[in-house]
Amino acid sequence: MGLYKRRDSPIWWMSFSVSGRPYRRSTGTDNKKLAEAILGKVKTQVQEGRWFEIDEAKQHTFDEMMDRLIKDHAPTVSGKMLKSYRNSLAHLSEFFSGQTLDKIDTDSVMQYVAHRREQTCVPGTQRCDKCKCTPGTEPCQLLREKRKCRPATRNRELAMLSKAFNLARLWKWTKENPCALVKREKEDNENIGKCLPVDREDMLFNACERRCNGQLLEMVKIAIHTGLREAEILNMRWEKIEFRERTISVIQKGGREKIVPMNDTAFSLLKEKSRVRSISGYVFTTANDTPFIARNVYREFQKACKRAGIEAFRFHDLRHTTGTRLAQAGHDIYAIACLLGHSQLSTAKRYAKHNTESMHNVVKTLDKKMAGKA
Repeated sequence: MGLYKRRDSPIWWMSFSVSGRPYRRSTGTDNKKLAEAILGKVKTQVQEGRWFEIDEAKQHTFDEMMDRLIKDHAPTVSGKMLKSYRNSLAHLSEFFSGQTLDKIDTDSVMQYVAHRREQTCVPGTQRCDKCKCTPGTEPCQLLREKRKCRPATRNRELAMLSKAFNLARLWKWTKENPCALVKREKEDNENIGKCLPVDREDMLFNACERRCNGQLLEMVKIAIHTGLREAEILNMRWEKIEFRERTISVIQKGGREKIVPMNDTAFSLLKEKSRVRSISGYVFTTANDTPFIARNVYREFQKACKRAGIEAFRFHDLRHTTGTRLAQAGHDIYAIACLLGHSQLSTAKRYAKHNTESMHNVVKTLDKKMAGKA
């Protein structure tokens, strides 16, 4: 092992052997004492058998890792996950771009989380409805709060970074995943979205009536009366509907099958619709007999909401409407979780705060019990 200089550069280079094979690496400095210290560190790594893994991590950058993840792994995920990857990558790249993998450790990942915790979106990308602050300028306080990065967003970004490092380990680019020791944040599950106001329901129905070939109204009613997700409704097939048992079978996120019962409204709607079935087998189809694209349904639904005078309301909020109304009716959280297909009971507990009236009825039962003992 030794140091040397090339004719065309003042930088010191290292020459050494590992298992009889010669290697040459730049020290990155023209300071001889510093170069000697770097060489000494390399000698220690070689003796401890760690040099290969450390050197490999130095040869690959964050950008290379993410490019390969998008190329090799992204095509295997859903369209929704791919969109999430793209959003996450924009923020991750802003912080880690250009860094080699050996420079990204647990401490730098925690610094990223702290950075994102204080960060909002780029100023001027959104206009405030209240004060009409001008795009391109610093947003007002109201808009900054609205666009503040949430725990769920940070968790998704960490999940993508962790996935990338796990793949890099398989590629032998690095040995460690710096995200492994970073604890995920508790997400704000209390923010369950909006519930459709009862006095606006008929107005929304009227606004939906002529959209998506007259089928948007049917989709909205099915969403409210079954609690199904938008994707589950758009992918619903006639072969999965059992009118005798009054059930609908759908595939949930993660590939799990869910059996959903039909109430009278859902049963009557689908029974009437089943008289004319599409060749493709889908329940809701375009004029070309193809299933609807989610973004097209989203666009039409937003137009209907605007016409009905309902602000900031998503199609997914119809599912929240189902859970909220069931909780208000006094149904137990476990039953709501089973209907909506929540894998964790804690998810359905978000609706409990809408059920205070039924909780009063529960404690009144104790009054009756105590009165009977007196």
